[in-house]
Amino acid sequence: MYKSRSSVRKYVVSSTMAATIVLSPMAAQGVFAQANPDQIEESDAQESSEISFLHKGDQGESVEALQTKLQSLGYYTYSLDGLFGPITEDAVEEFQADQGLKVDGLAGPNTMAALSSTEDTGKETDEDEAQDEQEAEEAPEEEVSASGEVDSESSEVAEVAEDLIGVPYVWGGTTPDGFDSSGFIQYAYEQAGIDLSRTHRANWSNNGEFVESPDVGDLVFFEDTYDVNGASHSGIYVGDNKIVHAGNDGIEYADLTNDYWQDHYLGTKSFE
Repeated sequence: MYKSRSSVRKYVVSSTMAATIVLSPMAAQGVFAQANPDQIEESDAQESSEISFLHKGDQGESVEALQTKLQSLGYYTYSLDGLFGPITEDAVEEFQADQGLKVDGLAGPNTMAALSSTEDTGKETDEDEAQDEQEAEEAPEEEVSASGEVDSESSEVAEVAEDLIGVPYVWGGTTPDGFDSSGFIQYAYEQAGIDLSRTHRANWSNNGEFVESPDVGDLVFFEDTYDVNGASHSGIYVGDNKIVHAGNDGIEYADLTNDYWQDHYLGTKSFE
């Protein structure tokens, strides 16, 4: 039985786009060297021609160490996965703004120095925390996004999914070291406190609630993408007719208006 969402426009529409085109992820590996005065603010005493940065797309121990420091100061509140995605970038920018640094989302020398010199007492005073708690109590339980009403858990699922863009495809993979298609779905929802089954077919048959059109955080199902009966693939809806899923090249975006996805579309479920 389907749940009506009259305030939400239907996102899955027909298109004449090529059947196999998907949006490629933008991911870079490791730490890159850069010396660009337009992007950073360096003191006159720093004259090195090569300066190390961490930026969106990087992953590894250096990123995890950055997340750990940001977490200790109250800026980063998600899992320490060593992936520099949108959540980590937002935390860096918030820290930079509070410290009066250039807000560019790059963890360069000035930002790293500020992190090292800041005492691990958290970014908020008791008065700030009390004010935040009061605002949280007065805020509505649900927030409205451009795609309609979404609950906090569903929006968190979408954020986690986008934060994993660029992770490679690994058969049987269930961790940020590598995912297969259903392993990615299970992991992303688990980070938001939602338990799903290990397979697309089981999630389609046994969990959640069918809905007429996807909202941010909902799971969009497809059939006949492999030689199996029923649901054979799924992706997490992130708005603007796009899902995040595990493709052959890893975790990436896909456009639902693409003819391929239209031809294989099975339905959508909510797991609120």
